[in-house]
Amino acid sequence: MKISDLRIGVKLAAGFLAVVLLTALLGAIALVQMSRIHANAEEIATNLLPSVTQTGELRVLLNRMRRAEAGMVGARSAAEVKAFAEQVAARHKDLSRVEAVYEPLIDMPKEREVFNAYKTRKAAYVALQDKLADIAKGVDFSTAETMELTADALSMLYSGESESAFVATAETLGELQKINSDAALQANEEAKTVFNVARAWVLGTLALCVALAAVLGVAITRAVTRPAHHAVQAARAIADGDLATEVPSGGKDEMGQLLNALGDMRANLARVVSGVRSNAEGVASASAQIASGNNDLSARTEQQASALEETAASMEELGSTVRQNADNARAA
Repeated sequence: MKISDLRIGVKLAAGFLAVVLLTALLGAIALVQMSRIHANAEEIATNLLPSVTQTGELRVLLNRMRRAEAGMVGARSAAEVKAFAEQVAARHKDLSRVEAVYEPLIDMPKEREVFNAYKTRKAAYVALQDKLADIAKGVDFSTAETMELTADALSMLYSGESESAFVATAETLGELQKINSDAALQANEEAKTVFNVARAWVLGTLALCVALAAVLGVAITRAVTRPAHHAVQAARAIADGDLATEVPSGGKDEMGQLLNALGDMRANLARVVSGVRSNAEGVASASAQIASGNNDLSARTEQQASALEETAASMEELGSTVRQNADNARAA
């Protein structure tokens, strides 16, 4: 079906509906792309950055616990050993609290693997730490010789096996922090990519919507104004008395029906004018014939009048002759 066959109301409604649908399409695409951007941002904000923060806090707490452990090694009284041991116990509680917050955030296989390694190494480190604490708590601070021997044993344990276990545990925390930092950077790059893709989609859809709206607007405008222009020209030609120019045929819409009606009116007027002209020519011909007949009748009347005059003259002469003959007869 041609667009010219649609009614004007249908054309306008279709145009507005198309604009509404294009706007809805643009909004839907924008919402989809925004949801993708939101998902990336939420992943960074609720998982990766908290994971980086929690692993960083674990490293800080582990270092604080190591310093408290060093305090036990260098303690010079049972009270100092007890105080540092309490600090170590407090750091253990803090580590457990942060681990409980961090573990639900783990969503990568590699991260889970490293975290399990961290717990294994931490358990080995804590076992050596407990051993060191037991030795420190058993030190006899009453004699310098006993203190010196115990201090040597504590130092060897602290700087030997305990140090290796601590470094191994700290390395796993560093690896966990790096995994989450790298994932955050990757998510940030993905967010940039999603944003660029979303911008391209939105701009492309916007350009498409503008182009389609412009095409629809031009098509509908032409479908209405072009027949109206032809109708105005046809009406002006008919008003000027030009019935020879053909009126272009229109579609099935209101303007097309108007053009067709004007065409029918022109044809009917042309037939009427032609009939009137033909009748006028017949009347003129009949009038000419009547005038010619009148002229002939007048000529004949004049001829008859002349003949009557001649007859009257002849009768007068005859009367005169009769009278003369009568006179002559009486005289004889």
